[in-house]
Amino acid sequence: MKFVRSAVSVLAILQSVRAENAEAKCDAGSGKCSADISEEGDIGTASRLNSIMSNTKGDIGSYASRFEDNGTLEERQTTEEYYDLATDFYEYGWGSSFHFGARFQGETLEESIRRHEYFLAHKLGLNFDSKVADLGMGVGGPLRSIVKFSGAHVTGVTINNYQVRRAKKITKQRESAQLAKRMNYVHGDFTELVPKVFEAESLDAVYYIESACHLSNRTEIFLESAKALKKGGKLFTYEWVMTDRFDPNNKEHMEIKKGVEYGNGIENLISQNDVIKSLKDSGFKITEHGDLQDIAEDWYGDQNVPWYFDIAREWSFESISAFKLSQFGQRALQKVLWLVEKIGLVPAGAIATEDMLSSGARALVKGGQQKIFTPMYYILAEKL
Repeated sequence: MKFVRSAVSVLAILQSVRAENAEAKCDAGSGKCSADISEEGDIGTASRLNSIMSNTKGDIGSYASRFEDNGTLEERQTTEEYYDLATDFYEYGWGSSFHFGARFQGETLEESIRRHEYFLAHKLGLNFDSKVADLGMGVGGPLRSIVKFSGAHVTGVTINNYQVRRAKKITKQRESAQLAKRMNYVHGDFTELVPKVFEAESLDAVYYIESACHLSNRTEIFLESAKALKKGGKLFTYEWVMTDRFDPNNKEHMEIKKGVEYGNGIENLISQNDVIKSLKDSGFKITEHGDLQDIAEDWYGDQNVPWYFDIAREWSFESISAFKLSQFGQRALQKVLWLVEKIGLVPAGAIATEDMLSSGARALVKGGQQKIFTPMYYILAEKL
């Protein structure tokens, strides 16, 4: 099997990659510098598997302890720790765009993700003259897609230093010098944008793709965007929220909610109504909003493919991407990690991190199936 051959092929170079890790350098902006995690490698499956098995991981014990009954959740630190742990796994499973999307039969996962990004750019009305912020950018997959689609100049901001270095590495490897001029990546906190990252009232638009959920106090987030936006500037967000179907008195609902939070680096998932209120309190006018989970069912009818389809499937061999995201593919990765741990080559925390992410995926599926959770409540707003 191609997957197994890829796993075996990377074992021979793990020790050399670890030597590179020890020499890694980085300049920290906001938050800590994750210098011991190497940003080297391309976006291919073998390379990302290599990074999972060779890169030093964050402290899974420290991360997990934050979610215990007596733990202390500090959202920024939790987010930093989470993405030190999870980024290599996300790139391995999802590629460079870490998000879901509405989808119809006949459309691939990759196509649906790209269309999800274009939908955002279209709603914001981005063009060649637009100055834009991608807040919580990950490794910059959506940013690069949106720049190529719209021509806009986009600056991505993430609190995780490793993700900044990966975004710069991928851009250098894959984008032309001309396109790269419109792609900028900053290590920063999106609640401290002005004047650390942007001048006041300098942006035409800002957007969040499944990133604002990492801070439950959305007003703190959106007030800072309001400072950076020109009057009349637009804000778009894809929100992870609990829907109106969620019952906090239902034990199963609460277990699903906590499972999603733990497996995805989130302190507290709030409702769409709370998010809308935060935007209004921050000086925005809501122009559009809705749950694309429900909207897609109306659009596509019996041709609709649920957003959680790939991670819910027991197995799939139609593509390497589908295989990796399936339940069987997730278990296969766990077996590979177990094997290299026995050989003594897997870094501490890799297996526990995979377990944590898989448990989060199972909770996402349950939340989606019961429609008590959505990762795609979209809101378009304008600064008053």
